[in-house]
Amino acid sequence: MRVFRQTCRLPQLILAAGLIALTGILVIGAISNLPIEGTPLGWDWQLIWTPIQNGQVDYANGSMRVTPWGLPMLLPLSFLSFRLSWSIVTFITLIAYLLSVPRAAAPWLWALYAILLFTAYPAMRHIADGNIEGFILIGVLLIAFGYNRRRALPLGIGLLIATAKPQTVWLLAVWVSIYLLWRWQPRAWLRVGAVVLAVVMPTMLLYGEAWWAMMQVGHQVGTPVDVSLLASLGRQGYPTLLFAVLAILIVGISSLLALRQPQQLREPHIGMLISASMLISPYTSSISLVTAFAFAVIGMLPLRPRLGAALLILINSLYLVPHETMRAYGAYLITCLLTLMWALCAWHIAQQVRSAPATFQIESA
Repeated sequence: MRVFRQTCRLPQLILAAGLIALTGILVIGAISNLPIEGTPLGWDWQLIWTPIQNGQVDYANGSMRVTPWGLPMLLPLSFLSFRLSWSIVTFITLIAYLLSVPRAAAPWLWALYAILLFTAYPAMRHIADGNIEGFILIGVLLIAFGYNRRRALPLGIGLLIATAKPQTVWLLAVWVSIYLLWRWQPRAWLRVGAVVLAVVMPTMLLYGEAWWAMMQVGHQVGTPVDVSLLASLGRQGYPTLLFAVLAILIVGISSLLALRQPQQLREPHIGMLISASMLISPYTSSISLVTAFAFAVIGMLPLRPRLGAALLILINSLYLVPHETMRAYGAYLITCLLTLMWALCAWHIAQQVRSAPATFQIESA
């Protein structure tokens, strides 16, 4: 995660904003001219964009499962053409990738991490499919920024954005909420709650009933695109009791380690909690792998370079898996990779706890 220094001056910020805007115009213009109709490109975005086209939200067909409070960030795109909206989503995703690159000891090393992230299988697959994991990444980054800097507004906005897909971040959201109640003064976490409720309440009144009815149907739960631990075990005929035992184990270990959370919310804790969330959720799409990957693999490279590199090579080996094999067994492979990502982060945190245990205290905010 990039942490912007407080020494940045206004001219530098204006120049950076101008460069980003110019790059955005060029990238969006180039992508929007691609003839993607009738191709697999942007398939996931098509499933999201169609049910919200022109601001008319339709949860009925189950292809769009974004939470009601996640709709405000997507509805402006619904008034644009499919090509243009997909190109903007792609550009936002690229920005999210760039912002999630971890800090490094040297500029060339940071550039290497960026290249490894941008060219990795989960990142390229997500760009091709056009889902909204870029938004989720930005939401998680805002959560970390708001928590680390004790800023209620970005933290609240980050929670709203990240939980647009709660299956990806639910355990992270739970523990961030616990941290707020435990470590922040009441007036500070009340401000965060006010930001969240200001969006959740009206959007749930408008779309909550339709969204909840759609969730009860369980579209795609247990299908080959579902990479949750429950789905992978269920397809192999294992009893639900085994999942319950593993879920308790994963959540229990994650929670014990999360209790020793340090002053700053960093990649190991984020990667562990996101990976655990995806494993234990009733449904998790394979496309969400990139969110866990950004923190649990790329984010761990500066801390555990050998293990991180080994896991990166293993994940990128999915490039070599034949299409038919991926269709048949890809969900199992991704479930195993998520488990390894969770284990790497959990092991790293456990080693930190053994050497320098952290404790909770109430802090002013």
